[in-house]
Amino acid sequence: METLNNAFDLYVCDLNRREKKTVSSMQRIWSRHIKDTLGKKNIKRIKRMDVVDLFYDISKSGKGIANRCIGIMSCTFDIAMRYEMVEQNPCKGIKRHPDIKRKRYCTQDELKRIFSALETEKQNPRNRASAQFIELLIWTGCRKGELASATWNDLHGNHIILEQHKSDDHDGPRVIHLNDQAMAVINSLQRTGTKLLPVNNPKGLWKKIKAQASIDDLRLHDLRHTFATQGLQANLTLPEIGNLLGHKNPMTTMRYAHVMDETAKENVNDIGNKIFNSIQSS
Repeated sequence: METLNNAFDLYVCDLNRREKKTVSSMQRIWSRHIKDTLGKKNIKRIKRMDVVDLFYDISKSGKGIANRCIGIMSCTFDIAMRYEMVEQNPCKGIKRHPDIKRKRYCTQDELKRIFSALETEKQNPRNRASAQFIELLIWTGCRKGELASATWNDLHGNHIILEQHKSDDHDGPRVIHLNDQAMAVINSLQRTGTKLLPVNNPKGLWKKIKAQASIDDLRLHDLRHTFATQGLQANLTLPEIGNLLGHKNPMTTMRYAHVMDETAKENVNDIGNKIFNSIQSS
């Protein structure tokens, strides 16, 4: 009996062959939501209503993750059709939840409160590295995973160059440009290992910082949105900001590549100075 789990294994093999970077996250989602439900069923006997029922059941936990599960299952059925395990894809045409993009960023007053709390926490040796991690997220706009994976060997002057990264699809390394404020944080770090910081996720300290700053609804990823917003307020163009954030947009990159390289250091310092000035002003 061929199961949906068997088809997913084929899908994972295809993703690995194409060197996609999202395999591990898909496997976690599959294991948590699909493996022990539809995953165990004979793939030929899975009907559209079986998928719909699972979709609405997962939606109770979160609409976003339910949409993601449908997407992964749909790709899995496409692979199954390629290998003649099934004749059609029961996921096709299932209406997903509207994708509402969260637009949350720090106000000037919130930034001041966050930096004040970070300064306090840096005095505690147990929290110093996590506080520095959060500071670097603010100053660079980089992704949490990018900073967590960065090593001292990735540091080249005022750049962090990551060969392996989230948006890596054979389009070169991810370059994180470091402004003066970010360099000041990095220069204060202790070289106690291969990684820049011995932190993978400062969520424990972040929860404490949010409480001290009275900002309950702010995620760590919203610091990246804040960086972009400060860039817009500093009169940077969207392509310039996209370059600093490491966004993948082939058309924009192709048109503005030469401008991006020439202005990246100036741009990242503009944002750093903008944030620095906002927290210094009374």
